[in-house]
Amino acid sequence: MRNFLVCCFLAIGIVMPTIAQNANLNKQQTMAYINKLYKTAYRYKETKIDTVTVDGKVLTVFLSSGQHFRSDIAKADVLVIAKVKSGYQIRFKSSPSTEEILWAIQTEDDAKRLKNALEHLTRLVKKEKKTDPFAG
Repeated sequence: MRNFLVCCFLAIGIVMPTIAQNANLNKQQTMAYINKLYKTAYRYKETKIDTVTVDGKVLTVFLSSGQHFRSDIAKADVLVIAKVKSGYQIRFKSSPSTEEILWAIQTEDDAKRLKNALEHLTRLVKKEKKTDPFAG
């Protein structure tokens, strides 16, 4: 019985710091994670991801082709992963399939990790104080 309790406490001691570590990422660390993962997970023709930025509550994806796509990530809606022809995409549940936030993700595992990172970023953005005096 004593050995069982020791094993339980040991397992909890190993798992808890890992969970807590992910929850403590700040906005810059979360964006660095999203940039790094999305650059390797994205595959669509010859286009590459240049960078992903967040300004206030707007996430912008800049492509090597010069195009950029903006998404309001602070909506009060659930993020979903959808399987499409070009791989996986992440969008809000109520949005049409053409209004994705991140797209052309090659593996479901990468899509899940990016979705978790976006959800964490959204929580951080919603907690931030507004610094734009003209924002509504």
